[in-house]
Amino acid sequence: MKNNRHPFAIVMTNGLSALLMLLVMSSCATTIPELQVQYRLPTPSDTLQGRAVALTIEDRRTTQSILGRGAIKEFGGSSNSVALSVAEPNQNGSSIGIFQVTSLMREAIKRNLERSGVKVLPDRAAGAPSLVIVLKEFSLDLVGREWTARISYDARLTGEGGAVATQSINGKAERYKVIGRDSADTLMGEIFTDMVNSLNLARLLEQTGL
Repeated sequence: MKNNRHPFAIVMTNGLSALLMLLVMSSCATTIPELQVQYRLPTPSDTLQGRAVALTIEDRRTTQSILGRGAIKEFGGSSNSVALSVAEPNQNGSSIGIFQVTSLMREAIKRNLERSGVKVLPDRAAGAPSLVIVLKEFSLDLVGREWTARISYDARLTGEGGAVATQSINGKAERYKVIGRDSADTLMGEIFTDMVNSLNLARLLEQTGL
């Protein structure tokens, strides 16, 4: 079949297609979070080998925004997603994906528990204790020349017969701002690692008599 399209029309069509692709790529790029958090795993152990818990994350934060007013201004916008990387002790980390805060907490705590031999179940199961992480705060702000990060949560373990044990974990960290935002990423990685690795499942199991 003879193509009667004018060469100019073909050029215009190709140009519009390329422009549309660039706009789509630009739109996707703006959804990528700038906050980078690195979680450092604890040293492996077998202290809880053979144990299993059903892990649930509940978001009870008063605000869903990660960044405070000063941090939003510095970052040039706000995103409620975090790019997570995971590192072995004394090694460089590798990126594993982009997460919302609740899924970020679940991913890190799951990896933490598995380091001590715990099998983490996605849902509540008969015979397995239930571990609920109640997230209360996860924030980063810039006040003057100081980055300030806060993370807090309650860990509640419920065993058979209704026995309950709770651990409250709260942290605040500060770091002086230097050129760029690397110090903010470092600060969030440090406090996130400390708060996740502060979870003491062995003590919670002991308190519930499991």
